[in-house]
Amino acid sequence: MNRTTLIAAALLATPVSAQDLMLIPDSASDAVWAFSAADGSLITNSYITDPGSAGGIDVFNRPIEVMESSTGTLLVTDQFADVVSEFSADGTTFLGVFSLDGTRDTTIMDNIRGGLVPASGPYAGHVLVCNAGGTNPLLFSQDNVKKLAPSDGDELEDFAFNRYGGIRGPFDAIEYNGDILVSTDTQNAIVRFNLVGKFNERFAHNIDFPQLDFPQQMAEATNGNLLVCCFSSGVILEFNPAGTLVGQYDPGTLSLYRGIAELDNGNLLVTTTTGVHEITRTGLVVETEAAGADFRYVTRFTPPVPPAPARRAAPVTPIEDTRTLDQAIADERGVTQDTNTTPRGTNVLRQEGE
Repeated sequence: MNRTTLIAAALLATPVSAQDLMLIPDSASDAVWAFSAADGSLITNSYITDPGSAGGIDVFNRPIEVMESSTGTLLVTDQFADVVSEFSADGTTFLGVFSLDGTRDTTIMDNIRGGLVPASGPYAGHVLVCNAGGTNPLLFSQDNVKKLAPSDGDELEDFAFNRYGGIRGPFDAIEYNGDILVSTDTQNAIVRFNLVGKFNERFAHNIDFPQLDFPQQMAEATNGNLLVCCFSSGVILEFNPAGTLVGQYDPGTLSLYRGIAELDNGNLLVTTTTGVHEITRTGLVVETEAAGADFRYVTRFTPPVPPAPARRAAPVTPIEDTRTLDQAIADERGVTQDTNTTPRGTNVLRQEGE
């Protein structure tokens, strides 16, 4: 059965659900976990499971972010596999490696992070991928946002690149207020581009906001503001659409924030190097929903199959991250693995993003 047939079967076989999920990759278990968008309760630790190898590619090596494609399938970026993989909307069927026509080519995409499928503009439905490496001489070599064709993941001209005030160390992208914002760790900035990829100044910079140190995932709140995870400074920042800082949040017991989304109850679901936590803007940890060092970015998604009701389990104790801050930053930025030659668990320090 080919990819088109698999997608059609998955879309036709299931009804529409009313309960939204928060999908979060866990790169320790090589799985995508699902949490309730209502209150953050854990629903399943296996919404998507490790598909193993495809064409010699270790598909889940460090999965980072889930995106919904223009056809309703799920796309997952992977930092160490250097590919975007595709799954059916219910997470049960691996449809194949989506990016670059199903191949892994580290001259084009290497040390990739988060991504975005724009909903509007001339590139609506295309797949944008934050890319730290790649040495393709025909295109801008690294620190870029790749643009992939919505049909087959074919490489197109880069959406954004490191020239004319561009980006260095891209980590996440979000469509916000008629623009596309990219968080960058080397610049400690949120860089703004219009919908065709033209640089449109910085939305926020560490010069003006010292707390904006190693920004990772961004999310739009229901009030229209922008929420930003700051990994190194260990805080969450909230900006209004004009780029004015209107809030700074941290319970004091958490640090090293990666992923974020606002829950239906108004609280924030965040990921750190100790687990998945529900917190309030007033600095309270409401619940630790899951413990683990490797939870990544949070994606809100309406599944085609209604999930089982969320049930709060016994309280979870966060794990302890014993690394130094410098070690944690190095690992987030560019400690990667060559999956073809390096045994899993052996880290090789890369230079991208430094």
